[in-house]
Amino acid sequence: MNQFGIYQVSIPLPYWNDSVHCYLGQNEGKWTIIDTSMNNEKTRQCWEAAFSRFKINPKREVERIFITHHHPDHFEYASELQRQTGADIFINQKEQSNLIFLEKESFSSYYLTAGMPQELVMQLHPVNHSTKKFPNNIHTFDPNVQYPIGELHFEAIQMPGHSDGHICFYNREEQILISGDHLTRETIPYISYHGYGDVNPLSTYLETLMNMLSMKISLVLPGHGPNFTDAKERIIELIHHYETRISHVLALVTGEMSAFEISNTLFPNNTTVLDQWIALGETNAYLNYLTAKGKIGVLKEHHVNKYFRL
Repeated sequence: MNQFGIYQVSIPLPYWNDSVHCYLGQNEGKWTIIDTSMNNEKTRQCWEAAFSRFKINPKREVERIFITHHHPDHFEYASELQRQTGADIFINQKEQSNLIFLEKESFSSYYLTAGMPQELVMQLHPVNHSTKKFPNNIHTFDPNVQYPIGELHFEAIQMPGHSDGHICFYNREEQILISGDHLTRETIPYISYHGYGDVNPLSTYLETLMNMLSMKISLVLPGHGPNFTDAKERIIELIHHYETRISHVLALVTGEMSAFEISNTLFPNNTTVLDQWIALGETNAYLNYLTAKGKIGVLKEHHVNKYFRL
């Protein structure tokens, strides 16, 4: 998009989705960055190309860096961009707390409790500690404040579920939503629980989606996949997807099963440690949702949580 002084910068990813969309917005000669991608050589090349294409002097003209949420494909390169630009970084307070917590915690005991084998848990350290250098000068978004992004002013709205403090940016006049990973067209937003933060993120996400049905959205600029205009239809699709998936997961719980066992049944073709970690996080979100609804129970057997139908 190059309307209203807002430009999309797509950066390839080594895993998960094919690429992540970051955004540049120009306002009165100053630039705002939204999201940064992962910290690797390809990302550095993409940002250098973007600065060259738009004739941006990073040291003088980049005013601030906004982060939608703390996941590595959106946050990890923030430290390097801050070093290049001197810009302050803005992130939701809950996301900042999660980052500080992740720097200290390995979650090994949590994954063992979920039934993941010890040899796999020992390989998870690089996955859980990928933020690399923590940035300086991190600020939190102020509620009910309009931030200039390009030629428009956007409200930073907390829309939790994908992460506890996920921020979307919404302009009411043009009805534009910069959605991060909260609302996407081709990929299903990843809702997961990895032992920290909101224990029932799927319930939170579904509630957020329901509340969004009353929003007037004419254009969605997402963190992954194509831009789209049928936001309400997509929201309804996602609600239906998760309701169907919840019923499917409930049907998979036979006897007493660990989260890892249920995850392997739900995602039978996952072979890499990263894929199994991603699958377990999603499975945990379904199991916590079903437990809160009183559909399944949980007991501890040899230090492993086992789930059963009620």
